[in-house]
Amino acid sequence: MMVTAKIVFAERRALDKLPQENHFVYIVDYPICQVDRSGQLLVAKNYASWGEITQITIDTRQRFVINSTSGHSLTLGPKKIVNYDTDVADMSVTALLKTNGYRLPVTTAQPLTDEFKAQLAAVFPTVKTLTEIPEKYAVIDCEFGILFRTQRQGDSTVQRRATFYGEKAGIFQLAVLGYAGNQALDLFFNRYLDNPNFSAEIKLRGLKETQLTLAEYDRQTDPVTVLKAFIHEVLARQLPLVFWDKSNDLRLLRHTLAVNFDAFSAAEQALLNMKLAVFDGSIYTNQVINRSNHRKKDTHHYLPLNGVAGLLNIFNPHQHNALWDAQTTHCVVNALAKIQQTEPLVLTRPQAGIRLDSVSDVGVEDVPQSADDQQPMVSQPKMLVPTPAIFCQLRATGKTYREIAQQFGVSTSTVWRAVKRQTKSAITN
Repeated sequence: MMVTAKIVFAERRALDKLPQENHFVYIVDYPICQVDRSGQLLVAKNYASWGEITQITIDTRQRFVINSTSGHSLTLGPKKIVNYDTDVADMSVTALLKTNGYRLPVTTAQPLTDEFKAQLAAVFPTVKTLTEIPEKYAVIDCEFGILFRTQRQGDSTVQRRATFYGEKAGIFQLAVLGYAGNQALDLFFNRYLDNPNFSAEIKLRGLKETQLTLAEYDRQTDPVTVLKAFIHEVLARQLPLVFWDKSNDLRLLRHTLAVNFDAFSAAEQALLNMKLAVFDGSIYTNQVINRSNHRKKDTHHYLPLNGVAGLLNIFNPHQHNALWDAQTTHCVVNALAKIQQTEPLVLTRPQAGIRLDSVSDVGVEDVPQSADDQQPMVSQPKMLVPTPAIFCQLRATGKTYREIAQQFGVSTSTVWRAVKRQTKSAITN
């Protein structure tokens, strides 16, 4: 099976051969769905925490590899896939699915009013992106939840993905930590936000991570209460905000503040209207990587936070938790700053070395060298040719098969077979 085009969807057979309505359908840019007898696709509530499918590929073993925005992935053998299709020029996803007998879930979009557009424009109207790590800053990270609208379908209730004021996800956890270099400041903010359009799984996750009762969780996660605290405890200090890939976090932070803009006082709205300075750790990582790239200084590598942390020997035991990811961002950025400040090792043309481990009793003829490869005349020990006779000679000196194999860069079994054949030949003769 060789697929070069982009796979748009794949349908998975039910684990226990149940009817078609138990099959799962994975569609790129959509949450995991199940299909009913009529071909209607419904969002699979049990997998809402997976987010959206980002990519479907086929690996070298012909298995389907399915990735999602949450970081979860799934690998399925070809026998488990009953149907899939690739993108077709000039055909939308909806049309492609329709030709395969599916109907997408209805996405309810809430229109953007002029009033909301004005509120959105009033939040962080001027954003300056810094290229150097500021002396004092507030490192920030967000976790998100996909938005759904609950609808009745026959005797059951289903959740369909929905878009509210132009966004299909909302902030679920908001964490901020203040630093001056490596010194922690008295800025510690870690709050969760509830949203009636989140899935039940998201709320259960929040209850588990906060260890609060349901009543206390509902009280502490009120969006207006949390955002007011964020304005007074974080934004009022006017520190630059440090992100890891600000594209989603900053956009949804602005959106969340704009949705609740009317609930803020005039003083709070004035703080939102002030100039904001931001620093992006992901962009900075690319600056460090590209400093030795003479041709393409603007090349951008989309690197995951915890992946870069691992390369720098930094381990985050609670990944995809905003508080822990904020701390990881701080550690990674400062580790990269040390690399940036260190004078790089500039390589020179490789030169032939001197063999340190050799046996000098058997040699080889000198090999003529080209002008580029000639080195100053240095007395070097003669090298051995890996022949059965040489192997036997080295065995006679007490060397093990493994030691001989390591000396010549061959396998232990190769040495063993050569010695056995040489010994047998000597006995026969």
